[in-house]
Amino acid sequence: MNINYTRFKKGFTLVELMIVIAIIGILTAIVTSNFSQSKAKSRDAKRISDLAQIQLTLELAFDRCNAYPANINDTNTVVCSGYPLSYFISVIPKENSTTGYDYITNVASTDYVLGAKLETNSSALVDAITAFPSSFGPTITSFTSGNNNCTHSNPAGPFYYCVQPK
Repeated sequence: MNINYTRFKKGFTLVELMIVIAIIGILTAIVTSNFSQSKAKSRDAKRISDLAQIQLTLELAFDRCNAYPANINDTNTVVCSGYPLSYFISVIPKENSTTGYDYITNVASTDYVLGAKLETNSSALVDAITAFPSSFGPTITSFTSGNNNCTHSNPAGPFYYCVQPK
């Protein structure tokens, strides 16, 4: 009796299937990790864009009122007589659904520092300020809400992006 084994070799072996599943798993892990990095960079780009929009609003307010607002988290904040912050911007961008960006102004309301914590190292950090302006005096070196200063010398993070009047 002669058995023909060629008719049994039509499918994949268990080892071949396991190798294909392992390759698909590795590729999925690589794509997922790259996707999460892209999302973090996207959120950072939005933060930087929001700061530029707020910075423009602050410059418009200073041009009209010769002072910066004491608070940027409420559009009802009065910058000067007859000019609430809502006159210059209808909706103030927020870092997330509840938290606004870090903002501090000096006593004379003639200078400010506006900042956001970034998730990744960005080329925008080259343009960020590295210390509080002298108009705040020597004692103020960081934001009071969270103690995040504008210095970002640590290459591992956290990365803090700050802007001031142009």
